[in-house]
Amino acid sequence: MFDVLKENYFREYYTNGFVETGMRLSNELVDEVKAHYATLAKGRNDFPKFFAKNEHQAYLEGKLIGSVFSAFPKLAEKMVKKLYDRTYSKAVYCEQACIERVIENLLEQDLQRFFKTPYLLVSYDIYLNNDHNHSAAGIHTDPPNFHHFYETENDVTLYIPLVDLNDENGGRIMVLPESKLKLPGNLLLKQLEEHFSKKASCLDEDGYIDPNKIEEKEIDEFIESEPYKELMDHYKYTIKMAKNHYGPEFVKTEESKGKVLLWNNKNFHAAEAWKKEEYNREVYVIRCMPIYNTRIKLKRELHGKLFNNYLINMKTGEFHKYDHQVDVMDIPEEHRLAL
Repeated sequence: MFDVLKENYFREYYTNGFVETGMRLSNELVDEVKAHYATLAKGRNDFPKFFAKNEHQAYLEGKLIGSVFSAFPKLAEKMVKKLYDRTYSKAVYCEQACIERVIENLLEQDLQRFFKTPYLLVSYDIYLNNDHNHSAAGIHTDPPNFHHFYETENDVTLYIPLVDLNDENGGRIMVLPESKLKLPGNLLLKQLEEHFSKKASCLDEDGYIDPNKIEEKEIDEFIESEPYKELMDHYKYTIKMAKNHYGPEFVKTEESKGKVLLWNNKNFHAAEAWKKEEYNREVYVIRCMPIYNTRIKLKRELHGKLFNNYLINMKTGEFHKYDHQVDVMDIPEEHRLAL
């Protein structure tokens, strides 16, 4: 994140795990976001969609569960759905209905002042809702997956509680600062570039890797490659270390309704149990990413919805919306970050 955030904000993030931005959405805008998601079906949970093509990542939680999931994929699918149904009352990915309005509001509050990187991709949004009967999300990282394809170790999460998260209510986010432990996610971008750049069928006319041209059998081949297996082994043992040895190092913060927290979902995090019976915990998240100098195109759709189609010019504060994914070739190489 050193190349992403300005130095003073990087120090805060590196030490505490997040940046207290001082930005806040108005009650009216928060209520607008809540009202939209209230219209969606109760019990909707998009997390299990990410399990397909990423079944091998169950291995990260232990050899036994990895073996069971590999041997019995239908059982694994049911188990994953039950797991997420126990955690969330509603979990919605890539709805994109509120993302433009929220980002415009944050730019009016000078969002760009936090960033060193010249450009920031605004990829997709997430809405999370759970009542006091649902278990809190335990210690985890959000591992890279082939649905997004382009992900970095320095993803920027704009985390906006839609209700107060405090000692009385519970539901606070807990983050392990990068100064304590970090996963090397950018190594995966290097591996993807190295592997797929050698396959002409996966390249566009400009020699860029096009994720939409990569067939499932080619993804399977990559998953079986030694470099990727070594990376996943590293993930597995680091996850185990985080869970077994770093619990006391997690930092939590109180967040009031509409207050904006900036952090990195690739760092280890967990959620405190929700205590209130009268109403549910609700959080709205916007996932952003820096643009690296890699010859990988962005995907256009996530589960049938357009994403990766917003770009912020951090020097001018201009917010661009496209009817297709951002074309990384339009960004001069000197304005992309080195891997």
